[in-house]
Amino acid sequence: MRIKYLLNNKLSKPSRLLLNTVFALILASQFVSCASTIKQEKPVTSEEDLATYFEAHGIPRCACSMPTIYFSSKEWSKRAVELINSAHDYILVTVFLANWHEYSAPIYEALMRKAQEGVRVYFILDPSSYSQRRNGSEQLLPVVSQTLTKGGVHVVEYNTFSGERLPTTANLLDRDHRKFWIVDGKYITTGGMNINQQSLAPLDEGGHMDTLVEVQSEEVARSMIRSFCVTWNAFSPEHIDPADFPIQKMDAPETFLWLADQGLDENGITDAMFDAFFLYAKQEIWLVQSYSFVTSELLDKIRAATSRGVKVNILMAKHGDMDPYDRAMGYCMEPLMKAGASIYMYEPSVRAFIHSKIVIADKNLVAFGSANFNFRSQHLSREMEFLFNDERVVQQAYDNLQGLLPDSRPVTIEEARHYRTIGNFLMYLIFLVGG
Repeated sequence: MRIKYLLNNKLSKPSRLLLNTVFALILASQFVSCASTIKQEKPVTSEEDLATYFEAHGIPRCACSMPTIYFSSKEWSKRAVELINSAHDYILVTVFLANWHEYSAPIYEALMRKAQEGVRVYFILDPSSYSQRRNGSEQLLPVVSQTLTKGGVHVVEYNTFSGERLPTTANLLDRDHRKFWIVDGKYITTGGMNINQQSLAPLDEGGHMDTLVEVQSEEVARSMIRSFCVTWNAFSPEHIDPADFPIQKMDAPETFLWLADQGLDENGITDAMFDAFFLYAKQEIWLVQSYSFVTSELLDKIRAATSRGVKVNILMAKHGDMDPYDRAMGYCMEPLMKAGASIYMYEPSVRAFIHSKIVIADKNLVAFGSANFNFRSQHLSREMEFLFNDERVVQQAYDNLQGLLPDSRPVTIEEARHYRTIGNFLMYLIFLVGG
């Protein structure tokens, strides 16, 4: 968030520490208390009960094609340019971080070319992009808003930071963390990949390991176009209508997904999505979740599952973009382990960070998307997930997980306790609501 840049760069070191601490305590006092108000429901016992649960919580079931899953930024970058070049009518993109870099430039250049050819290109980005630095330096990366606008792309920033809004905590914290694309009402994607250096650079240059899923689905396209337009119209004087974006008819569906879209008016969808895994699992849960900044509510989910004999595993990764992230993450490991979770730390030979947000239950339910296992994703940010109850899809996620585990090690309780320091506690408070 841009506020972190302001706090960390404009003041003396003692003043930064004091202001960071006050900021953390104010935010924590305002928001942590409400985490205990959301209660889990009774465990489900069958697939039909799970479907009923999702329907009751506003997570629709949609017919779709078999998904293509991109576990490599190189593969997705190539596919993104292909999708852009194939567009004939419109491209809708929502992304959290949008910065110009040599690895993101081909995507932005392709978007501008299409806009100049007459394709309607609409682009929503979050102002958190303004705080992004080039890996290994203090240099801020350029945000693409003005460049895209000059290139013919329609651009809006979600809930732009401004001086008059900074005193209002709710405005400050409301962020759009979703990453999704819609091309000609036919190709739809979502996942964890932004359009910036960290998402698209090679692993040996500080890039992230991440995931993005592509499907075709008339129902998903219709819902996501509506969500895009509602968000766009809330922050842009240029009104757009879902009816102006036609949807292409798809071939016979091959599977289905549940669409968990926590948009402007759907707060609580992400919490319900995570609950489904902890309620539905009978044997094992895997959370590929490096940003697990826990609350008592999240720990209760783990306790409820482990008390039923479910093994809860969390795969984290060191080498985040900022040392404070690692410290905040480390502070949470002991309470997670005391709640019953087993933690594994991914430490490959290259300095690669796992940015994926994948959840797997019993090898038959999987979620791909933007949501982290933390308070911010559940109650403060806009998030989006595709959930599949198809063993063919789940197996791909599980195979990817198995490829990560040889470079991972179990975290001991002794190691976790080393992170329980006052300094790390302050980092935890900051990233609990601002990470």
